[in-house]
Amino acid sequence: MMHGPQAPPVAHSLRQVADDILATARAAQDQIQERLNGGDPSTAIHDLRVALKRWQALLRLLKDPIGDESVTLRHEVRLLAREFGRSRDAQTALDALADIAKPREAETPPLSKRTETTLTRRLQEARAASEAAQLHAEAIQRLHDGLARASVCVTNWPLESISFDDIVTALAQSYRRARRRLPRKWEDADPEDIHDFRKAVVTFRYQLDLIAPLWPKVWHAFIDEVQKVRLQLGRSNDLVALGLLTQPRQPLAHWRSRLTPPIESRRQFHLDRARSLAGRVFAESPRSFRKRIEALAKAAADFA
Repeated sequence: MMHGPQAPPVAHSLRQVADDILATARAAQDQIQERLNGGDPSTAIHDLRVALKRWQALLRLLKDPIGDESVTLRHEVRLLAREFGRSRDAQTALDALADIAKPREAETPPLSKRTETTLTRRLQEARAASEAAQLHAEAIQRLHDGLARASVCVTNWPLESISFDDIVTALAQSYRRARRRLPRKWEDADPEDIHDFRKAVVTFRYQLDLIAPLWPKVWHAFIDEVQKVRLQLGRSNDLVALGLLTQPRQPLAHWRSRLTPPIESRRQFHLDRARSLAGRVFAESPRSFRKRIEALAKAAADFA
């Protein structure tokens, strides 16, 4: 295992990553603030949600080295992500609608252009209403206060004392966590189980950025594979969100009979691809994964 000489690069990387995440979140916050009196905040909300996911992933990785403070911050950021993620339900439904609207051979017939236009308009109106409801002064202030607390904590954390071995241990734990949530019988998996697996994959994917610089070509290739799993799981999740909107007394209930077959067909397609990809990404044991990180890090150091 690598100690001593590896500590400074790890400490620098941790601080650099944390500073970058919080800077991105603050920039998104400023953009949202500017759009309180008009404009489309969708891009800014998306950027904020990505930053908050990256922040949660880093806080989970720092749980053991930092302790309770990282747990408290993770709880706070989870609440912020939930508050600013409500409009995402409509956006995921829009993404899923675009997915099933594409004409494909050997699948269910595509939606008519008229139906697609009508549904798109309804979902866009729902997204705009949700964004208007969540973008209020109190929510922006809570976000500002949360990011300010996070910045103070990062400044005071003894990141220089966190060794390479600490990072590898946390990464192996995240790998194990995702691997344990891997569905054993995909055909019978509940949407909630798929969602839990996806969350674990998202956390693992963002944490991998910390070791990518050790051997960029190797780790970026692996990160790309993890990202593909995440995307397929995300598309499946989008289709579940669209399906929920076709339930009785929901906005798209009138189109339930037309939407259900293509939703189920595309969801199965994405889950089949996710199963194939995840089988390769999580093929090795957590112990073997840890050894691979250590071996590649040692090789990178030897040839530096």
